[in-house]
Amino acid sequence: MSKNFSVFLNVVLLISVAVLYYLHFSSLNKTADAGTSAADSATAAKPKVMMPKVIKASKIVYVNLDVLSDKYEFLKDVSKSVQAEQRTYENQYQTSGQKLQEDYGAFQEKANKGLLSENQISAEQDKFAKRKEDLDQIQRKSEALSEKVQAITEEAHKNLATYIKEYNKSGNYNYVLAYSEGPLSPVLLVNDSLDITNEILDGLNAQYRATKKK
Repeated sequence: MSKNFSVFLNVVLLISVAVLYYLHFSSLNKTADAGTSAADSATAAKPKVMMPKVIKASKIVYVNLDVLSDKYEFLKDVSKSVQAEQRTYENQYQTSGQKLQEDYGAFQEKANKGLLSENQISAEQDKFAKRKEDLDQIQRKSEALSEKVQAITEEAHKNLATYIKEYNKSGNYNYVLAYSEGPLSPVLLVNDSLDITNEILDGLNAQYRATKKK
């Protein structure tokens, strides 16, 4: 009986060891599977980061718009013309407006005193209406100068862009920036060694002088 019991006990121990062995490695497999799943999930959740594109060093220069505005002869000439035209309109408007006001005041005084007939009043009112229309026409011409200035600005920009494009055929720059010292300039700092303003200015002025001679 003791022998049978001993055999029975050994069988139970073997079964117990087998169960423990199974449970142990089953647990490891589940842990490994869970780790793999978690890693896969993390990999799937994290987007791929592409390798940066290799870019060669850029060649950058700039043009000072403040200098161009002061020294580009095309802009200087047309600015003088526009300013002279503006002064002419202002003087005409002020002189004609003041005279119209004085004459209308005198007319009202005569009309109130009964010194004018109805026909005279009607005729004078037509004359004043015509003079007021002439005065308004002067004002409209003065206001239209803003459109002329806009057209001049666009032409100057076109001249600049065209010349720089031709200039860059030998320069081979990647960027030609427009710099201004004003508060709205997007470029806050420049290196003076990158300034090509004088070269551009000389070329623009030479082209303008050739155009004036023609």
